[in-house]
Amino acid sequence: MKIDITEKKDKPLLARQEIVGVVTFDKATPSNDDFAAAIAKQLNVALDTVMIKKIDTRFGESKADFFVCVYHSKKDLDYFEPKPTKWLEKMKKKEEAIKAKEAEAAKEEAPKEEPVKEEAPKEEVKEGA
Repeated sequence: MKIDITEKKDKPLLARQEIVGVVTFDKATPSNDDFAAAIAKQLNVALDTVMIKKIDTRFGESKADFFVCVYHSKKDLDYFEPKPTKWLEKMKKKEEAIKAKEAEAAKEEAPKEEPVKEEAPKEEVKEGA
């Protein structure tokens, strides 16, 4: 994936930088998570300060135009960007899945104790009865 930045605008009142450019890719259009990681690495910023607004794929080409906002901090991003309810539900499900995996891993790592079986008293057999 190759990222070409064509325009950068500083927006100090919104505590962000708006970036416009073109991304070239080999196979399918990159996912938002993959693209956010790549742009954060290229700009040397924290991943949690990057908000992807738009990725528009060009028809018949393996290129896409993008619009990204990079905030000064995670706190600024949370303040200025509204969180849609679908997104909040998705994040909640991801967190629950992670917690479930951690719980399963903890159960597997814990030493397994075998229950102690109590033997029933043996009955004496009388001979000659």
